[in-house]
Amino acid sequence: MFRAVLVDDEDYDLEGLRLLIPWNELGIEVVCSENKPLAALHFIENHNIDLLITDIKMPVISGIELSRKAMEKNPGLKTVFISGYQDFNYAKQAIDLKAHGYILKPVDDEEIVTVLRTAVAELENDRIKRTEDTSVMTSFHFIKNDVLQHLLEGTIDRETLGAFLGRYPMDLVFSSAHAVLVEADDVLLRIGQNPEAGNGELDELMDFIGIHIEDTALGKWCRLNRSQIGLIYTGPTEFLEKDLERMVLEVRERTSFTITVSYGSEITSLEELSVSFSQAKTCMNGKMFIGKNRVIPPIMNKPGMTKDIKDMSTVLEAMFGAMANYRLVGICDCIDELFEVAAVFEHSVKVYHFSIHIATRLEAYLGTLNETYESLLGWGIQQMDIVHRLETVDDIKRWLRNTLFQISEIIFMKKQHKNRRLMEDIETFIRERLAENLTLREVANHFAYSPNHLGVLFKEHMRESFNEYLVRIRMEKAITLLDQHHYKIYEVADLIGYKNIAYFSRQFREYYNITAADYRKQS
Repeated sequence: MFRAVLVDDEDYDLEGLRLLIPWNELGIEVVCSENKPLAALHFIENHNIDLLITDIKMPVISGIELSRKAMEKNPGLKTVFISGYQDFNYAKQAIDLKAHGYILKPVDDEEIVTVLRTAVAELENDRIKRTEDTSVMTSFHFIKNDVLQHLLEGTIDRETLGAFLGRYPMDLVFSSAHAVLVEADDVLLRIGQNPEAGNGELDELMDFIGIHIEDTALGKWCRLNRSQIGLIYTGPTEFLEKDLERMVLEVRERTSFTITVSYGSEITSLEELSVSFSQAKTCMNGKMFIGKNRVIPPIMNKPGMTKDIKDMSTVLEAMFGAMANYRLVGICDCIDELFEVAAVFEHSVKVYHFSIHIATRLEAYLGTLNETYESLLGWGIQQMDIVHRLETVDDIKRWLRNTLFQISEIIFMKKQHKNRRLMEDIETFIRERLAENLTLREVANHFAYSPNHLGVLFKEHMRESFNEYLVRIRMEKAITLLDQHHYKIYEVADLIGYKNIAYFSRQFREYYNITAADYRKQS
C-alpha cells in the first residue's frame, strides 16, 4: 500500500475525497486527512509518504508551498493538485513542481481515480527500480569481491573476467602494481572471550581498512576471509612501503587491533598478479619469525629465513590440499614435515606460536571453501585455547592431526551430499528432456558448470560417462514404450530423442542384441 495525505481547507470537499474514492482498491492508504495545512505539514515532516492530494489555494500556506516542503522530505513524492481556480499561474507552478495531476473543482470521481491509478503505477515502477538498483549494487559488491579474489588467486579465466567487466566496468588498468595481503593480528586469541562481539569488531576493522584504502587511493581491494584483505596496490612503487606502513600505523592508533601487511614483487599485467600474491602469502608466513604489527617485504634479511618460510608455505598448502581431498596419509606426512621446522625452535613458546599460526592459516584456508571452524566442527573461537594447554610437541601434533582428520571427513561428506543432490537434479533434467537432442555442454551450461568439470563429477558419482548414461536411460525408456503397442517404432525413437530411425535401430540392436522390431514381436 502507498501512503497518502489529503489536504483541503473545505471540510465538505475533504470528506468527499476521503469517503468517495476507492482508496483500498487503488492500493492507497490515507494516513492523514487535514483541513489545516500547517497540521498536514507537521505530519509530513515526521512521516514518509508517497502521495499528496491537496487543494492549491489555502490560508496560511498554499498547496504549492506545502508540496515543495513535502518533496524535500520525500523526493519521490507524487502530487495531485485540486483547484477551484482556473488560473494559469497555479497550473504553471504545478507544472514546475512536476505535479502528477491538476484537477479542477468540482472534482469528477472518475477523473481523479484515473489520475491516481497512473500515480500508483509510477510509484510501483519507482519502487521496483529502487529495489533493482539496490539488488544490483549489493550483487555488484559481492561479485566484485569474488572477482578480485579470483584475480589474486589466479583462478579466473579471461572469458569470465571479460563478461564481468562488460557488465560492471571496473578500472583494472595499471602500468605496475603489487599484490598485498593484510591480516589482523591475534584474531583467535582476541575473539575467544566473546565471539559474537569479537566478530563484529573484526567486521568494523575490515571496513576501516577498506575505507582507508579507498580514501588514500591505494588500489582495488577485497575481503578474503574473516581476518584478511587482499589489495592490488597501484600507487607508485617508491611509495609502497610508506603507504603500507601508514596503514599499519592508522590501524594501531585508531582501532584496538594491530595488523601485519605483506606484499609481493612488482608486476605489469593482470596475468602476473597471482605470482605476486603468492609471494605475499609466503611472506605472511614469516610473521611468526619476525613479528607482527609491521610490513613484511618479499625479501627477508635474516639468513636462511626466506627458505624456511617458503618451505613452510609449500607444506601448508600441501597439507590443506590433502585435507580438502580426504587424503589422510598426506595430512600425516605434512604434519611431520611442519614439525621438523618446529624442532629447531629454541623455546617451547615458539612451538605454541607456531601451532597458533598453523591454526590461523587453516582458518584462512577454510574461508576459501566458505567454511569456518564453527560451520564444520561447531567450535567457538575460545576452543582454540586448548593449544595452550598442551604440554608437548607430540600432544600438539596429535591435536592437529585429529582436527584435520575431522575437518577432512566432514568436507568429504559435504561434497558427497552436494554431488548427490546435483546428480539427482541432473537426472530429473535429462529425463524431462529425453526427447531433445541433449549434450553434456547443454546440461553443463544449465547447471553453471564447465563441460569438462561436470563430465568428471558425473562419472565419479554415476560410475559411467554422461553419454553412457544417456544411452542407457534412452534404451530403458524404449523398452517401456515398445511394450505399449499403440506406439509406432518411429514414434518411440522420436520420444526418446532419436530423430533418425536407422540410428535408433542400430543403437537398440547394439544395446540389446535384438532389433526393435523383433522385440516388439516378442512383447
